Amino acid sequence: MTPEIETLRQKLDLIEDKLISLLNERVEYVLEIGRIKREQGLPITDPKREETILNRVAQKNPGPMSDEFVKEIFKKIIEESIKMESCG
Repeated sequence: MTPEIETLRQKLDLIEDKLISLLNERVEYVLEIGRIKREQGLPITDPKREETILNRVAQKNPGPMSDEFVKEIFKKIIEESIKMESCG
């Protein structure tokens, strides 16, 4: 493997570490929202909010990833968030 590829892979590793950290930070808020929803007897799912998130992330996407790909990633994040909110 060339040094150039190794350097680029190390940069990818750092980005992946940041993504994990940010996703876990997001989950902390998800868990807090879930707690509040349970206390107030609110439904865990909010299809309108989910649609808002998906539209917003697609709008914010500068590329080169497609908007559909970004939406699919966030659909998975939302799906997992709902599971976590439900369990508390």
